[in-house]
Amino acid sequence: MPLTTQRIAEAALAVLQRDGLSLLSLRAVAAELGVQHNAVRYHVSTKTGLLELVSDRLLADCLDEPLPTATDDRLLELWSRLRTALLRHRDGARLVTGVSTTGPHTLAFSELSVAALLDQGRDPQEAVWLHWALFYFVLGLTAEEQALDGDLASRLTGSVTPEAHPTLARHDIMAHLVRNDFDQRFAFGIRRLLAAER
Repeated sequence: MPLTTQRIAEAALAVLQRDGLSLLSLRAVAAELGVQHNAVRYHVSTKTGLLELVSDRLLADCLDEPLPTATDDRLLELWSRLRTALLRHRDGARLVTGVSTTGPHTLAFSELSVAALLDQGRDPQEAVWLHWALFYFVLGLTAEEQALDGDLASRLTGSVTPEAHPTLARHDIMAHLVRNDFDQRFAFGIRRLLAAER
């Protein structure tokens, strides 16, 4: 079977899932494929190029099914798919956050998002900037969700003191800070961003 960028991307996702982003390399992908390092370098010459390829492949998971017709539903579904795609892969959010790619799936995702925002009646600058804001929000929230290690509640209550953090230490504030309900945080943030004045 000939070596293609698609096979390289799939092998890289396998390495990512098993070993994490820190161990994803051209050599690791070559070993996964059972080929020489130079065979992978022929298609993807640098580590940055590999990360861009894998990031773009990850966004392909957002494009495989038709979207709802209604504009608001289309946007909610599209951004929910991005979060799901990021969570499906170990270190997915860190991977996408760390690169800037103009790959075909990334551009197709952006096309769908910006077109839907324009369909809401937003002007071009607002549509593009809101697309970026949504992207940054989803990447940041998902990166935190994937990186969370241990009990956030005990870490916060052990670090926050009434003397140094009088607002955060309030019971009615701390009750919300210690909640790890990322589904609700995602839904709240997306809906608030999309509800911004048009």
